[in-house]
Amino acid sequence: MGVFQGHQIPSLIGTVAMATFFLIPLIFKWLNIMPKIGRGMKLWDYFWVYVYALLIPNSTYAFFEVRHLILNDNVADTLTLLSYVVFGGISLIGLLTTIWGIRLVVDYYSKSNMERLVYTSFLSIICSFGAVAGVLQFNSVPYILFPPALIVVVLHTMGHPFYVGVAIITTIFLLTLNLFMDLFLKPT
Repeated sequence: MGVFQGHQIPSLIGTVAMATFFLIPLIFKWLNIMPKIGRGMKLWDYFWVYVYALLIPNSTYAFFEVRHLILNDNVADTLTLLSYVVFGGISLIGLLTTIWGIRLVVDYYSKSNMERLVYTSFLSIICSFGAVAGVLQFNSVPYILFPPALIVVVLHTMGHPFYVGVAIITTIFLLTLNLFMDLFLKPT
């Protein structure tokens, strides 16, 4: 097990791998098996929506790896070009998969501009919990296996104004970025 500037290498690889799970809709869309939402949902659709909802915050968690370049947290405290490449690269992957994942879901399910706004807002809020989980060093795997653990993140967030602020700022950032992109990119 290796360590890169105070961070476990398998954990870094796992963070990138979990961030890419946010692109599951791209695979589902390609295979023509996107789950239904609303009336006519089958048990299988509920399962996929549930799994996807639990994986959504992982990309934002990866985006917040940039904290190691900003904070003095015993990881990458001595900044080098390689630390910017590794942690900045993981952060960029997290941001891109977050934005792309939100856009894939919103483009697929929304039928009007109001629905686009509602779906984008909802996904931005859910993604903000990934930011808080990243700051708190929570790992999402237990949440998939034991969903009530997500309640711990929510309760921990609500009990600290700093984490509420991180969640709100992240939500506003993602919502604004997605709405800005809607102005220039025609939805697919």
